Amino acid sequence: MEDIIKKELDTLLSLMGIEAQYDLNVEESNGVKYIKISFNGENLGYLIGNHGKHLESLQYIFSLILRKKLEEGTEYRVVMDVGGYKEERNKKIERMALQKADDARILGEPIELEPMSPSDRRVVHMALQVFDDIKTESVGEGNDRRVKIIPISDKEILKGKEDSDSDEEGEE
Repeated sequence: MEDIIKKELDTLLSLMGIEAQYDLNVEESNGVKYIKISFNGENLGYLIGNHGKHLESLQYIFSLILRKKLEEGTEYRVVMDVGGYKEERNKKIERMALQKADDARILGEPIELEPMSPSDRRVVHMALQVFDDIKTESVGEGNDRRVKIIPISDKEILKGKEDSDSDEEGEE
């Protein structure tokens, strides 16, 4: 699998006239293969583009190429990064999500974030899923899709725990 990925990536980069070193790592989690490609070097800002748009597009195109080349039925996700840009961006999005979750708790009402890409929305959902008193959902269509952060009252949390306790009792 890694040989196919490397060959296709090298071909794509060559066709685009991009000369860059990269690290390739394939990890599996819950039946999904995560294909992590990290570009290294100087003057790679053009690969990132404005607010990561080039990187996002390159990741999407490469994902489509792999769909044709990998064995049918293979579950995978392509994750590309340039010089740690995406990791830093994800940390920034997580911090913003935590701040907005605090705001939702204080105000006691849902807060909608600005429209985001699917990968950015996923970062928000993952960052906030650990909290019992907050839930998230994606709302909107197309490029206007955004995350809504919804505070959950103590009563709803207790009701949810009672429901799960009664489910467990019924299983015994």
